[in-house]
Amino acid sequence: MKRDDAVGFAELHVQQRITNRLLAAQLRGTMKQVDLIKLLASTGASNAEVADVVGTTPGTVKTTLQRLKKADRVVELPGDTSESIEQGGQ
Repeated sequence: MKRDDAVGFAELHVQQRITNRLLAAQLRGTMKQVDLIKLLASTGASNAEVADVVGTTPGTVKTTLQRLKKADRVVELPGDTSESIEQGGQ
């Protein structure tokens, strides 16, 4: 049987999602959910993407990011790459 070596975007996307889930599963054992959300949000991922990886809802991610912002902890909000909120003020 001849093997088709051409890999399309869909296949690569599935593999990337599997890899992300495996990495997140490892981090979940060592990090608090709030810290994992903060880390993933700083990559520019959307709330839905972060929620998918962490295993929660986009609403929980949004609320967590709002609480982090209110608590003035370091977090870069998705879609806001120009500025981050730093601990102890801006």
